[in-house]
Parts: sequence; C-alpha cells; structure tokens
Amino acid sequence: MDKDSTQIEIPLSKLKMTLLLMGAFAFTLLGLFLIFLDPESINYSSRHSWIMRPIPRFIAALICIIFFGFTSIMMIIRLFNRNPGLIINEKGIYDNSTALALGFIPWKDIKDIKIVNINNGKFILIVLRNPIEYLNKTTQWIKLRGLKMNYKYHGTPICFSANSLKIKTTNLYSLLTEKRKEYKK
Repeated sequence: MDKDSTQIEIPLSKLKMTLLLMGAFAFTLLGLFLIFLDPESINYSSRHSWIMRPIPRFIAALICIIFFGFTSIMMIIRLFNRNPGLIINEKGIYDNSTALALGFIPWKDIKDIKIVNINNGKFILIVLRNPIEYLNKTTQWIKLRGLKMNYKYHGTPICFSANSLKIKTTNLYSLLTEKRKEYKK
C-alpha cells in the first residue's frame, strides 16, 4: 500500500500482545499440568469432581493445549511483525490487526461501522456490502472458519477489537467513522 500524507498508521501494541502471550502460555501450561496430574486425593462424591475424572480432564487439557498453544505461536509471530496493525487512508482500510485480518478493504465496500459489546469486551464490526465475496477470497481453512463464524453471529466477517493495537476501541471507532464520512464517495 502506498504511503501518503493523509495516511494514518496504528501500530500493534507489543505490551498488550506480550500480556496476551503470557496468558495463552499460562493456559497451555495448565493443559500440560492437567494431563500429567495424578489426582489421588479427589473426593469423587462432590458434584464438581466430574472434571477431574480421567477422560474429561484429558479432553479439557487437550483443548487448552491445542487452542492456547496455537494462540501462543500466533502471538509470538505477531510480536515480531513490524507492519502496522491498521492503516487508514483515502482508499480504505488495511487491516493487519488479527489472525483473521482480511487485508485491504476499500471504503466503497464498507456499508457501516458499528461498535458492539460482546462478553464485556468492545468490538468493532465493519459491515460489508459484499461479505460473501470476501469470504470466497479467503483460502486458509482456519481463517475461513473464523470469518464464517463472525459472519454467522454478527452479520459481517470483519469483527475485531483494539486489544492488539496502540489505541482504545472507542477511539478507533470514532476515527474509523470520521474517516469513512470524510472519504466516502
């Protein structure tokens, strides 16, 4: 993408990503701990003890290791990424903020920009005029699954928070809506 004087670059926040990495790593270690744990002193008469039985404990551990291990790897890769997380200019938005980022989105394809609360977190939805076209461009299977889930639950494949960016979600929402009005053709 060409740099110009009206371009706004929002960098990835290394501090926020390091904290997310530490959390993901802790849950990966928890999964390993659950696999190798030998709970000898568990009272299986408690109604909450079912999780410590071997099969549910192994399944929970496997989910922790796979999901948070993958998240840890993605965070490590993103920590060394020198590209800005988001670029906003007169042509559109270049999204590099998440693992599900779709890259360049021209202003003409954006129907609306919304801010929503999902599980006590603020997220920005970029509502597209042609979401199916964007889904069809995606070739990575895991990324496509995530985008389809976003589309199913939010009506758009582009749903992100500013957790990995050096900006607050509400400030980013204000900036995006302001620039959309300014550059809308």
